[in-house]
Amino acid sequence: MFLPLTLSLLLAPQNQEPASHSSKEEVVTEAAIQAVAAKVKEILPRVAELRGREFKKGVPSGVKTPDQFMEFAKANMDEEYGEGKFEAWTKAYRLFGFIGEEDDLESLFAELLRGQVGGWYDPAEARFWMVSTYNKGGMADIIMAHELTHALDDQYYDLAGMLEDAIEMDSDAQFGLRAVVEGSGTSLMNLYTIKGMMSGWLKLDPAAMQEMMAEQAESLETAPPFLVMSLTLPYVVGNRFLLRTTDAMVAAMTPPTLDDLDQAFANPPVSSEQVLHPEKYWDPKKIDLPKPVAIPDLSANLGEGWELLDEDVMGELGAYVLCEEELPDMLSMEGQMSSMTSKAASGWGGDLYQVYGGPDDATLLCWASVWDSKKDRDEFLLAVEDVVQHHCPRLESWEAVGTEGALLIFADKAGKDTAPILREACRLTALKP
Repeated sequence: MFLPLTLSLLLAPQNQEPASHSSKEEVVTEAAIQAVAAKVKEILPRVAELRGREFKKGVPSGVKTPDQFMEFAKANMDEEYGEGKFEAWTKAYRLFGFIGEEDDLESLFAELLRGQVGGWYDPAEARFWMVSTYNKGGMADIIMAHELTHALDDQYYDLAGMLEDAIEMDSDAQFGLRAVVEGSGTSLMNLYTIKGMMSGWLKLDPAAMQEMMAEQAESLETAPPFLVMSLTLPYVVGNRFLLRTTDAMVAAMTPPTLDDLDQAFANPPVSSEQVLHPEKYWDPKKIDLPKPVAIPDLSANLGEGWELLDEDVMGELGAYVLCEEELPDMLSMEGQMSSMTSKAASGWGGDLYQVYGGPDDATLLCWASVWDSKKDRDEFLLAVEDVVQHHCPRLESWEAVGTEGALLIFADKAGKDTAPILREACRLTALKP
C-alpha cells in the first residue's frame, strides 16, 4: 500500500514551527554546479571510509530546480506505473479512509515531494542531482552523503536493475526493497553527521536548519498522515532493519556489516512484516514469508459496467495504519522512534485487496487477509470492530472466513447496493477453509 519513490532524500523536521513557503526559486548557475561537483569530490572518500568500500568510479553531479525535479519525478512515475495507477490508488485509499473524499493521491504526492526532497540519485544515469534550494551549508553535505551512498550501492548492487524488477512487485514487497535502499543511505548519513561534527569537517548552522525544516514542516502537517509515513518510513525503519534491531538509537550509531548489506541487497525483505520484525528475515529459524492470497476477477459477478481497476497488498504496515486510532507523529522524534506495530496488526500472514469501478463512478473494494493463527485473526477483527468502523465510514462489512482468514468490504455511496454481491462472491472464492 505504500508508494514507491525515486532514490531521494526527505528531510524530516523535528518539532519546528511552520513558516510560510517562499515561491521564489533559485536560478541554477554554473558556479552552483561547480560548487556541488567540488563538494561531491570532497565527500566521496568520506563515504567510502565510513562504508569500508571504495567507489569503483566517480559520480557525476548536477543541480536542478524544484520544478525540474518535479518534471523528472512525474516522468519517472508515468513510465513506471502508467495511466490509471494513481487513479486506482486514489479510489482505494478514499475507501480505506487514508485520504479525504475529494483528495487526489497523485496531487498530494507531488505536493509533498516538492516540499521535502533535497536531492536525488538517478540510477539510470548514475548521477547525483542536488535541488537548488538545498545546495548550501552543512545540510547540503548531509544530503550528498546520503545520495552518494546510493551511488556507491549502485556500483556494487545494480540499483537500476533492482528498481526495474520492483515494478512487478506488490506495494508491500516494494516497501521491503525501499527499506534496504533508503536504510543504507540513512545509516551512512547518520554516521557521517556524527563523525563530521566530532571531527570538525561538518558544520551545521542552527538558524538555517530551523528555517529549512520549518518550511518542510508546513507541507508535512497538511499531508495525510499515511502519506507522510509512506515516504518517511523506509528511511527510519530501514536503518533499524539493516542493524537487525528495533532500537532506533542503536541503529543510528552503528554501521551495518558488509555481509549483511550484501545479503539484504541480494535478497531484500519481501514484506513490511519482515522489516518491522527483523528476526523474521535474519533468523533462519524465524523466517516468515507472506502466505499467498488469491481472488479472481469478480467484475462479471457485479454486473454490467463493473471492472477490476487494481489489486495490491496492504501488508502488516497497512493493517497497522488502518487499525490505529491515532498514528505516530512523524514530525517528532518520538513518532519516528515508534515501533510501527500493534497487537491488531502483528501476526499478519498475507493479504490482497481489489478495487472495482462501476456505473455512475461507483467504487467497491474487497480486502481478504490471512493470519498466523486464529488468535491473531480475532485480534485484528476486534480492532476492526472497536476502531476501524468508527473512523472509516466506507466500511460496509467485516467477517471471519475459515480458521484464520478475514474479509472486509468497502463501498462508496454509489456502490453501496452492490457491496453484498461482492461480499458473497468473495466468500465463495477467497480464503477457502
